[in-house]
Amino acid sequence: MIKSEKNQYLEGYQLLTRLENGLDTVAKRHGVSFSQYLILKQIVENDCNEPSLLAKAFAISRPAMSRKLTVLFRNGKIKKLYNLKDEDQRITSLQVTAEGKAIVAALNDEYDAILLPYSTRSDALMAQFIVISNQILKK
Repeated sequence: MIKSEKNQYLEGYQLLTRLENGLDTVAKRHGVSFSQYLILKQIVENDCNEPSLLAKAFAISRPAMSRKLTVLFRNGKIKKLYNLKDEDQRITSLQVTAEGKAIVAALNDEYDAILLPYSTRSDALMAQFIVISNQILKK
């Protein structure tokens, strides 16, 4: 990788880190972290309501996802629905509570308002970041 590509990658990474920190600050005003918001959003908007599907969607282990879901469950943001049809009670599906849905809706509106002015510039930057990231990961 040439030096300018490395610098572009590092600048893109720093920008994304600052962006994530800023988005996390906004989410914390609603009582969740940015990553918790993304999990709730995935359940609500993509009907990804099984822990194993969420783990796959976020490319993390099932135990790690289970820990994240436990926090959301304890804070009243999701409900666990247990399998009553089959004998296997380990199978659960997830449902976002009214409080969780309200948080997703509020954060969607806030994030849209914050990010809309930057959407065209960020698309180009993200495309460039992805290309460079893929080059690094192939090595």
